[in-house]
Amino acid sequence: MRAVELLVNGVHNPAPVYLLKGTDGYVRREVVRTLQDTVPAEARDFCLEEYGDDDDMTAVIASLSTVSMFGGNKVVYLRRQKDLSEREKQLLEEYVKNPADTAILLIDDKAQNYLRIASKCEIVDCGAVTEKEVKTYVGEMLRESGAAIKDGALSLLYSYCAGNLGRIVSETQKLISFAEVGHDISENDVEQLVAADVDYKMYEMASAFTDGNAEKGLSVLANFRAKGEPPVKLLYNITSTYRRVFHLAISDLPAEEEAKALDMSVKAVEFNRRMIAGHKKKINGYVIKLKQVVEYLYELEYQFKSGAISDESALNMAVAKILTVSKR
Repeated sequence: MRAVELLVNGVHNPAPVYLLKGTDGYVRREVVRTLQDTVPAEARDFCLEEYGDDDDMTAVIASLSTVSMFGGNKVVYLRRQKDLSEREKQLLEEYVKNPADTAILLIDDKAQNYLRIASKCEIVDCGAVTEKEVKTYVGEMLRESGAAIKDGALSLLYSYCAGNLGRIVSETQKLISFAEVGHDISENDVEQLVAADVDYKMYEMASAFTDGNAEKGLSVLANFRAKGEPPVKLLYNITSTYRRVFHLAISDLPAEEEAKALDMSVKAVEFNRRMIAGHKKKINGYVIKLKQVVEYLYELEYQFKSGAISDESALNMAVAKILTVSKR
């Protein structure tokens, strides 16, 4: 089960054991909160329990097997990531074969310690959300608030927040606060109110230059300058962006491995690979042009660091080179 499915639809007939996989911390916290909310508010002080790395599995099983004095289900959240002993694994395996009907066990499996019991659990994927899932999740938020958002604006919001659901929710709440009554939230509203992820904006700039849209690419830089970003930082970000794009253009590593190698999110890797695939089809010698830009940017960086040119000059020369190489 995808986490957004559980969050949007709610929990009506909870499973006895849930295994939470994936690395999105916000998504996981919301799933845990949703499942814990199945316990009535007046009983939560006594019917919600958490166990971590310092707790033995014997205590966890004992709690699960003890009926709540308030009746109904108790919810036990097992956050333990430390390796389990063989005895503990056997205890847990025995429990999930015949779980108590008065308890819900939530297991956080970031460390992949619970593979042996996975087939007996309801698996909830708490990984990065897709754009389609965000539209479903945010759409529910908007309906509850009485606001509405245009499809293009929601796509832009997803991109600006690099697919981070926690940030998307925060920015959506801000957009709702500023939304005009009777008017849908537009792409322009997102442009004006949402602070885009710097990496995303740099990739957007690089893509605009490659597409021959110099005006759009220069406007991204102008916006950064208007916000007080120093030339040296912009030069570093431009060099980092083109280095990553070039690496992605010549690499065939899986997205997860590539993300770790380049210190990027998986979503950013996927976004850039789609962009690169399109450019390769449309532009002859695209990879060679990328190589030329990267080599020149490294040369500029050396000249700036050695004191041969100023950071302002280096930035201007970098943009001039990119514009020249990007001409078709």
